[in-house]
Amino acid sequence: YDSNLKMYTEWVNCTSYMGLPIWQQKGTGTPYLYCDLPRVLVGPKDVMVSVAGQNTTSKATEGADGRIDGLFPRCQATYYGQKEDAIFRGPVRDMCQDECTLASAKCKDSWNAENRTHDREECEELKHCTKFVDLNEDLVNCTVLTREDEYCRPCPGGSSCELNTQFEEEPISMEGYWRFELPVSPENCLESYDERKHRTHCYGVFPCNPFEACLGDNTCAHGYTGEKCDFCCDMMHRYIKDDYGRKIPNPECWAGNKQIKYFRQYGECAPCPSNPWMIVAMLLGGAISGGTMAYIMKKKHVSLGIFSIGVDYLQILALLSATKTPWPQVILDLYTWLSAFNFNINITAPECAFELAYEDKWRMIMIMPALMLACVLVANYVLIVVNKFVLNKHGKDIYSHGYRLWGVAIRIIWYTYLSLSMNALEVFNCSVVELEDPLTGELVSDGKQYMQETNWVCYEEGSLQVKLIPYAIFGLVVYTVGYPVYVASVLLPTESARKCREDQILRAQDLGYTRKTNPHCYEHRLKYGKLYYYYKPKCWYWSLVVLFRKFSIATISLMFRANATFQMCMIVLAIFTFSVFQVKFQPFMSMSEREEVLNQHKDAVAEFNEEIERRRGISVNRMKTRHLLGQMEVTAVAKFTASYFWNYNTVEMILLGCSILINIFGLMFESKYLKEKSFEYETLANMTVIVIALSLFYLLMVIWTEIVVAVFPNLHCSFVERFQGHNEDDDSESSTRNLIGTTRSKSSKTMTEEEISLEMASIEMSSNPAFMQSNNTGMLAETDLTEDELNNLVSQHPKYQKAVNQVKDLAGKVRTLKKEVKEAEGQAQFDNTHNKKKKTFGSVYDGPLLQVSKQGNRTSLLGSDLVGPQVS
Repeated sequence: YDSNLKMYTEWVNCTSYMGLPIWQQKGTGTPYLYCDLPRVLVGPKDVMVSVAGQNTTSKATEGADGRIDGLFPRCQATYYGQKEDAIFRGPVRDMCQDECTLASAKCKDSWNAENRTHDREECEELKHCTKFVDLNEDLVNCTVLTREDEYCRPCPGGSSCELNTQFEEEPISMEGYWRFELPVSPENCLESYDERKHRTHCYGVFPCNPFEACLGDNTCAHGYTGEKCDFCCDMMHRYIKDDYGRKIPNPECWAGNKQIKYFRQYGECAPCPSNPWMIVAMLLGGAISGGTMAYIMKKKHVSLGIFSIGVDYLQILALLSATKTPWPQVILDLYTWLSAFNFNINITAPECAFELAYEDKWRMIMIMPALMLACVLVANYVLIVVNKFVLNKHGKDIYSHGYRLWGVAIRIIWYTYLSLSMNALEVFNCSVVELEDPLTGELVSDGKQYMQETNWVCYEEGSLQVKLIPYAIFGLVVYTVGYPVYVASVLLPTESARKCREDQILRAQDLGYTRKTNPHCYEHRLKYGKLYYYYKPKCWYWSLVVLFRKFSIATISLMFRANATFQMCMIVLAIFTFSVFQVKFQPFMSMSEREEVLNQHKDAVAEFNEEIERRRGISVNRMKTRHLLGQMEVTAVAKFTASYFWNYNTVEMILLGCSILINIFGLMFESKYLKEKSFEYETLANMTVIVIALSLFYLLMVIWTEIVVAVFPNLHCSFVERFQGHNEDDDSESSTRNLIGTTRSKSSKTMTEEEISLEMASIEMSSNPAFMQSNNTGMLAETDLTEDELNNLVSQHPKYQKAVNQVKDLAGKVRTLKKEVKEAEGQAQFDNTHNKKKKTFGSVYDGPLLQVSKQGNRTSLLGSDLVGPQVS
């Protein structure tokens, strides 16, 4: 075949096939020729038979009755190739299945059949077009597949070329694949370039993501639209433009006159909620209710640690919906609702109500914390104006709210940290989409990386993913990395760590809410207290551990999404690791543990005092009491067992255990032996729902109990009985409170002076140099210091001189107090003689608590930064 002359110039031999005779005869006696042809082009061929030097030629013709003379080679199954001027026909032979575009139709008269070229150069790159009369005798402009006879080529992976006797076939994409028509080039056509370069386009068949989006033959599943079904039928894609630039309804997104509404969620298209505004209202109602409960608990000085534990657990569960695990639909719906705790705006499906592109929504999420912080800043200036011009405050009182607002700003980033980190990391969540060809078993891929959430091409110039990278890097630096670094800079420095521990010891006594009772750490509490106030003094840094846990799980959920089994295993490993740390350190300071924290602190102080007395040669005989579970009475054991499950550390441990169990269930759903709708499948689904429901019920029980005990302190709940400190209201910069006679009832009974003195006898351990060697374990470190060295060490403490001056001032106040006590006793005796009942509580010194020891005429300091208002 001469491509220049466009004709055959020689004959090719048809040789014997596998040694069989060329001459064959049917059972009826009709002779026929059976031979093996070399590779020839598709299309009509003349046949010449030579017998004994005599030749006869049969011209390749096709009669009107369908009778074929000559030879018409065609491609066998799994191969494709067309004869010249072939058009793409559908299932019906005489129907055009690919009408020309407007631009191609304008070029149909440019084709020169004699020269086999276009007269106009601009038409060379366009598909060829010809007039065609279809079965209905309609004249249509139909696309021409090729202007030359072609060799047969294997169908691209992911496509099907089934043998059809009615019409010539082109590759058809199978389920899960999409067929692209790419401009002819060596890069696009690969090994078929030499035999397809006469076409304007060659085929590329690539996997869809997700697999279910493509039904085959370039048809999208319900709710999907666009090339490779990359988009959802949201408000942005309900209309498309025709060849004339007119906006017309997208046929894939309309069913008659009713719009099909879907939105993208976790990389897939999900149906839009029937009433998205109702979801917004429900979320606002839930936020208001939660805020109200938090406010009540805060005013009652109840630790909000249980809220933090609950939110962390629900955020972990919500992340599981982003995995590729085939969860049952009821569990996926539950995860979607729980994603509200991740501040996931996708739950409201904004694409279903507005024309909102993904990149715009992404930017909106990233600036949302900045908008919240701007609101806090505006509130700050509004309060400044109110304080100055309405309340007539002066000096520092005008800015008294500043520290609290700073604490609010820190907490806003804390709760949105997980959502912001996932959103920033999503831009870098790119992977190669691969799918196994069901016919050949080979992996089919275009080799490009795609962004998992949007199917945008990654790291190619001009792609939307590349345009978002600078913003994503900024978000990672500011939020994902910057916030933990800031928290570490607040919590880890020595002076800040000392203040955190001292403040927590005060909090364990239900103190420190005013500047008088918290002279050293009051401002520190207002600004940074939200970062450490859930935890015991020795674990003041635990917020950093929680942040690292959130970051680890978020990173695993995104970066390993392509392999669901490996992803779930990594999540289980991460949660288990942090569970081990939780069990070991028991960091949370629940209400029921406050007294234990104080007792441990008092034991440490007493041990320090004993060590000093021992080094001075004074005999010490102090008996330590240890309460063993085996020595308790039966009622005490029952009370201890019940209170164990209301302990915040127990709650955290149980919820982490439930997270691990649910992830293991997810791994079981990945098993190929588990068939959907089977008994085992339904049983596992029910077990998962039961575990989630019981964990949520347990969490709500603990939260509700804390609220009830806070609102109704006289209600006796022995299983959650907690340490009751002093009923101290929050202080402000400009107010001073009379603390004389301030007490708090325990079971409606007034605490005795002895009980108050016992609760207030606390010393911040890290203030004492000897305790700094013990790594905050609460136990005295073994030292080889002599008495003189120890006294010298204490005297060199930076706050020693200040404490000595306080001792001198205290001595004068003690004398005044003794005088007042004698007067009060005399007045009480006088009142008793007249049958009057009157109690005198005495004066309370508002300064720091000091404990001193007399050695002859010498008074030595046993503690420096002492935190209680009671004189001991």
